[in-house]
Amino acid sequence: MKFTLATLLATAVAAAPAPSNLSFSMMSLRSASPVHFGQVNASGQKFYIGLEKPSSYCPTPPVPAKSCPSGKYTSVVFGSGYASLNVQVPGGQRIYVAPDGSLSYTQAHSAYIPPGSTEGGFILGPKNANNGLRPITHKKGGFYACPATEGTGPWKVFVGQPKDANVPSGHASHCLGFSNQAVEFTSEQFGAWQY
Repeated sequence: MKFTLATLLATAVAAAPAPSNLSFSMMSLRSASPVHFGQVNASGQKFYIGLEKPSSYCPTPPVPAKSCPSGKYTSVVFGSGYASLNVQVPGGQRIYVAPDGSLSYTQAHSAYIPPGSTEGGFILGPKNANNGLRPITHKKGGFYACPATEGTGPWKVFVGQPKDANVPSGHASHCLGFSNQAVEFTSEQFGAWQY
């Protein structure tokens, strides 16, 4: 059987999973804690609870300013165990768990993910009929929020039980486990041009 480039490309496109039309912001739930109802935001290739807004960028010019998303929100999409930031930048930005357990994302225009990281394993649960939230889980374990100083944000997000050496305060006992919930994102088509 002879393959042409057109045949291979058509096969690859047909085999690729259909992208989701839904995007979500992430919210932390842990009753009676400083991270309860916290917004999970992207900043510096990591995720945090307690930041006023994400770190985002839109290259104007050449992109016309009116074409730039506001960049005020962190928006994500899920599909087949993988998660990505809901961005406009060509190539997108993948979400992964770094070797130290921190929830991380790729830099724009780069697909580099450090060796030992976990790309897949994200599970978006069904919508709760009472509040519309959808649980986000990961095969490596639960989500943890770890502060730089005990009890004070911003809180860096980890997946799986963090170790003392990896958390900002140096004490994993300062971290709080939380339920990561997806909230349907309808504010804009994209959360940002890039984070």
